[in-house]
Amino acid sequence: MSGKGRWFSLLVAGTLVLVLLASCAPPAAAPAPGGEEAAPPAEQKVLRVWITWGDNPAQLQSLFDKYGEANNVRVEVNSPVDDDKVIAGLSGSQPPDILVLGGPDSVGTWAREGLITPLDDFLAGGEVDLNDIFEAPLSQCKYQGKYYCLPWGTDTYALFWNKDLFEDAGLDPEQPPQTMEELVEYAKKLTKFDENGNMVQVGFIPDFSWSHLGLYVAMMGGYWYSEDGTKILFTSDPVVNALKWEQQFYCDYNVDEVLRFTSAFGGYMSPDNGFYAGKVAMMVEGEWQPGPNFIQKYKPELYYGVAPFPPPQDHPERKNTNLVSGTVALIPSGVKDKAAAWKLMAWMMSPEIVAEEMVANFNLPSSKKAAEDPRFHENEKFEVFLKLMADPNAKAPILTPINAEVETELGQIEEQVLHTCADPLPLLEEAQARLQPMLDKALSD
Repeated sequence: MSGKGRWFSLLVAGTLVLVLLASCAPPAAAPAPGGEEAAPPAEQKVLRVWITWGDNPAQLQSLFDKYGEANNVRVEVNSPVDDDKVIAGLSGSQPPDILVLGGPDSVGTWAREGLITPLDDFLAGGEVDLNDIFEAPLSQCKYQGKYYCLPWGTDTYALFWNKDLFEDAGLDPEQPPQTMEELVEYAKKLTKFDENGNMVQVGFIPDFSWSHLGLYVAMMGGYWYSEDGTKILFTSDPVVNALKWEQQFYCDYNVDEVLRFTSAFGGYMSPDNGFYAGKVAMMVEGEWQPGPNFIQKYKPELYYGVAPFPPPQDHPERKNTNLVSGTVALIPSGVKDKAAAWKLMAWMMSPEIVAEEMVANFNLPSSKKAAEDPRFHENEKFEVFLKLMADPNAKAPILTPINAEVETELGQIEEQVLHTCADPLPLLEEAQARLQPMLDKALSD
């Protein structure tokens, strides 16, 4: 083929390609009635929810998808979110619309720093019935007269005991200790050593799997803050006596041997958990333990009981004292469309949604109407926690703007008292002297 002929053939082929491409292109938008072009579809609004817990993110996303479908929005759930990301998100330019925390410990601090939104104006609209929320979990959200969060389910703690180990020790397996003093005696009978002096079973570890100092202080008749949250009461008798009561479970034995024995326990969520494995006879734990994700999953054959933690012998009126604290939801101050965030939060607080989520998590419902759901009453051990939450002696922890600093200090003191058998009072005096001016300043800012 000549050069001219080859160029002619290329021209014809190119023309055919252009014709084919034109025939495959999408049709142009049809003009709107009246001759105007139709507007492009509006972009769907996105609401972002961050949750600091969540063993099943897919279940949480599926729950919030129901809200999205009903309200023509897209809800993006991020779970579980690391604490470091939460703090960065709160102070950044694009915070989540709703932040769900595992507990209220930081609420007072963040309220003081202006990082979270007071909810009182929204609550005045009546979308959320505060009378439907149990008093103890609701009170944990109130800081200096304003609500900065709302409880979305909650937790409390009780005494678990291994009935097989009770029988082996000659104790009635159906009769847990009735007083804190009796618990000490039971623990001695349930603690065992081999012929070489090695601990092979322990009756009770007061800070297993984490600190329960707040519960013990409440049982002793107080707390480490005054009722109005303006004074630190570290040196009060309830705090000192609670630490001394805990101390005997370490210091009446060989502390190093207790630490050696407990350090060999398996993971919290594993068959080798110290209580599941029969190495700890009694423990303080939460309502989720009898559920499908814990004992039912890792040690279904475990023969155990659950009862309210016992009061001191001289104060039977403190029976059923328990600290109620758990998941809270809040709206960061930097959220641009707070009305949309509040609408989503109000939906979360409806009894139907509270029931659905807390049944899925085996956690306590914060809504009284939700608590009537028969699914919460199928497990008699879970029923123990439901009654504790509603008991007149149920309390919420007192919050202050320096909660984080105070709890860190108390944690260090508790560890020193238990692991070195130190006298708690001098440590508490020194810490109180240092923290009270910090609290005074925070309250006056």
